[in-house]
Amino acid sequence: MVGSSDNNIYCLNAKNGKLLWKHTAKKAVLGSPVIKDGVAYIGASDGIFRAIDLNTGISKWEFDGVQGFVVAKPLVYQNKIYFGSWGRELYALDLATGKLAWKWDNGHGSRMYSPAACYPVGADGRIFIVAPDRFMTCFDAVTGKVIWRKGDPQIRVRESMGLSTDSSMVYAKTMEGDLLGFSVKADSMEVLLKTPLLLGYELAPTAIVEHNNIIFVPSHDGEITAVSRTGGVILWKHKISNCLINHILPVNKNKIVVTTMDGKVACLRY
Repeated sequence: MVGSSDNNIYCLNAKNGKLLWKHTAKKAVLGSPVIKDGVAYIGASDGIFRAIDLNTGISKWEFDGVQGFVVAKPLVYQNKIYFGSWGRELYALDLATGKLAWKWDNGHGSRMYSPAACYPVGADGRIFIVAPDRFMTCFDAVTGKVIWRKGDPQIRVRESMGLSTDSSMVYAKTMEGDLLGFSVKADSMEVLLKTPLLLGYELAPTAIVEHNNIIFVPSHDGEITAVSRTGGVILWKHKISNCLINHILPVNKNKIVVTTMDGKVACLRY
């Protein structure tokens, strides 16, 4: 299933590419879907976030209160779905009904600081985001109460983040190109892991992925860095393109598929 700038959401047969259905929005659909229990959840540019039956393409519910447009992949966690928009807000909706549970904005007047391009992560009853304002924020997943929020000139986090496979650490990449791992349980920003990646000034918002005890970190110049979860040692780097890494997808024990903004698709075995 995929959204398109032609205002449509397409569902294709994974084996032969045959179109199964399409669902039309009022504006471009730039967000990515998450699928759970036969329902696809996706945001668009028309102020509507949709839950669509995967078999029929018919909406199960629509939330029409989104400010700005959605470009990232939402998070399903503890019977809610979480996502940000380029309207400065982070939303938590009831997964079954689409009703607003809570929303939050960072107080900035400019939408350029919106928590829109990061993929939120959830662990230990908390939701974590990083955003262009260089702050990391931790919320109570149920109430939306801010547990802690910190911006540190020495830790300039941006949108690129992820969650360890054991859900003990939230990963984030700094604008200086360092990989950091933060405790999910601490009452403030607590760094548990730090690896200098030697990337230089770095802006790629793409999600960080851990698989098979290896952390895969994207860059805006088409390079993947593999870091050992044990000790944070750099294992290898591989350059695919000169453009931003879009997505990193583990497909089996020692293989990942990577896409880049200039249209390249690469399968890496490690």
